[in-house]
Amino acid sequence: MRFLTADYLFPLYIAPIKQGVLQISDNKEVIAVFENRSEVPQEKLEVFEGILCPGFVNAHCHLELSHMKGMIPAHTGLQEFVKQIVALREVAPETIQEAIVLAEAEMMANGIVAVGDISNTLDTLKQKAKHNLAYFQSLC
Repeated sequence: MRFLTADYLFPLYIAPIKQGVLQISDNKEVIAVFENRSEVPQEKLEVFEGILCPGFVNAHCHLELSHMKGMIPAHTGLQEFVKQIVALREVAPETIQEAIVLAEAEMMANGIVAVGDISNTLDTLKQKAKHNLAYFQSLC
């Protein structure tokens, strides 16, 4: 069991709580929210700077295309964008897998806990099988 606190706790269903505390089970589920640090065992209190808030959701992702990050200029228009995706798809499988792993790690580092992923290939299955994030996918 863990007790997490920060400058502010942002539970979403009520206003932010200054120095609020989250009680987390061993299964990583929120058990309780406390409005005051004095309500919990001080020796178990984990104090962080900043804001604690629920995990974020990436609602539209193409994880299989992670190896293309930064390769297609912005504002190219849909037709040119699709042409470039087709042209850039032929990459070594190892490069694709490395990019998928790095993209997932970046999402996790940014507080993302769930992903809506649009898939056209099976390239992401190996990483998704690790269950680091909750994936909800659409196969095109």
